[in-house]
Amino acid sequence: SGGNANKILVPSGHTLDASAGTFVPSPNHTVQHLITQPNTGTDFTATSFADAAGFSITITPKYANSKILIRAWAKTRQNNSGGGNSAQDHRLMRDSTQIYQAKWQHYFNSSWATTDFYPIFSMQYIDTPSTTSATTYKIQGRVYGGDPANRSWKISDYNGGQYESVMEVLEIKQ
Repeated sequence: SGGNANKILVPSGHTLDASAGTFVPSPNHTVQHLITQPNTGTDFTATSFADAAGFSITITPKYANSKILIRAWAKTRQNNSGGGNSAQDHRLMRDSTQIYQAKWQHYFNSSWATTDFYPIFSMQYIDTPSTTSATTYKIQGRVYGGDPANRSWKISDYNGGQYESVMEVLEIKQ
């Protein structure tokens, strides 16, 4: 009652143990933050989508109404040795369902820029899966262009002597 009616007071020298995880976070607070740093690259050399190695995270949301923020960043390399047009297509999958697709990323239509093109891959998406079941998010890529034999792109490129990439998934309480 009084000024402390809605507070839990922990006396000095004592500890409040929340290890059972029974506290409910406030809306808009991060409940979980999962991260992976892929240490291998994936070359996309076909016009059909393929998984990007290491860019997959499984999360089990604690609340069915949570928002899930998915972010990824990576160094890439783009090859256009065939000249003409070239671009990077990618998509985000929730389990086996496509929830986001980007086409013509880093598009160029030129035969002078055939190799040594290193754009940054960056993606952000907010999902509402409405579940508390384990959910896997993964990135897939493919080549855009008429001649995939002479066009490709690589996510998590090793240029500069190290892989630079990250994918993270955050559960945000609503």
